Amino acid sequence: MLLRLVLGTAMLGIASLGVASAGKLPPDIKRCVRSDPELSECLRGAVEETLPKLKKGLPKLGLPVLDPLYVQELRITQGGQGPLNMDLTLSDLVTTGLLDNDKVYSASIDLNSMTINASFVFARAVVSSNYTIKGRVLVLPVVGQGESKVVLHECFCVWKIQGKKLTKKDGKDYFEVIGVNLKMTPKKMEMRFDNLFNGDKQLGNTINRVVNENWQLVYNEIGSSFEQAYAEVIKQHTRSLFLHVPIDDFLPVK
Repeated sequence: MLLRLVLGTAMLGIASLGVASAGKLPPDIKRCVRSDPELSECLRGAVEETLPKLKKGLPKLGLPVLDPLYVQELRITQGGQGPLNMDLTLSDLVTTGLLDNDKVYSASIDLNSMTINASFVFARAVVSSNYTIKGRVLVLPVVGQGESKVVLHECFCVWKIQGKKLTKKDGKDYFEVIGVNLKMTPKKMEMRFDNLFNGDKQLGNTINRVVNENWQLVYNEIGSSFEQAYAEVIKQHTRSLFLHVPIDDFLPVK
C-alpha cells in the first residue's frame, strides 16, 4: 500500500517553530505535579478535561482550531491480490467530532525516555471530503468522483508521542516532538460515496452497500492510512504546542 499525505500550508508552517518564545498554558487547563504518586491518574483526568477545551485551539501557543480538523489531501494506492485494489484520493478533508464526549482510559509521561502515552475513545467522528476512486472493491469494479463521508463510531485510540529534550536560548527545557504512533480501532465504520459510476444510482448504491456490509474488511485494508494521516496531524500540532510551553509549565516539579 502506498500512502501520500498533504497537509495544509498553515499546518506545515509550524515545523519551523523551534525558535518560538516561551508561553504558558491557560489557567483553566489542569496541571499535574510530576512528583505526584498518582501522576498517571492525574494526567488521565487532566487530558479528559482538557480535550474539549482544545476544539477552538490555543492560537497564542501555536495550536490551531482542532474541530473541525483539516487535511488537504490523502492518497491511498492499494494493490496486490487483497480485497481492495484501487487508487483512492480524498481531498479537502474536514473531520468533526474527534474531541466530543471523549473518554480517556490512560495517560502517562516519562521524562527519561521522553514519551507520552494515552488511550481514549471518541464517540463519533465524521470525515467529509471530495474523492476520486478507480479500481476494485472485493470483486466489484468501482470508479467515480464526487463527495464522500466516513463515520467512525466508538473508536478506541492508542497513541505514543516520542520526543527529545530541547533546551532553548531562554534556558528552559522543552518537549520536542519527533514522532507519533497512532492505532485506531472503531466499533463500526460507515462510508458513503456519491456520484459513483457517473451518477448511476443503482451501481452506486450497490458499491456503498457492499462497502458498509464489509466495513471491517475495508477498514483492515485502509485503516492504517487514516492512522498515519492523523498521527502526522497530531505530530505537527503537539510539536507546535510543546515548543511554546516549557516542560515545567505543563508538568511542574511542585
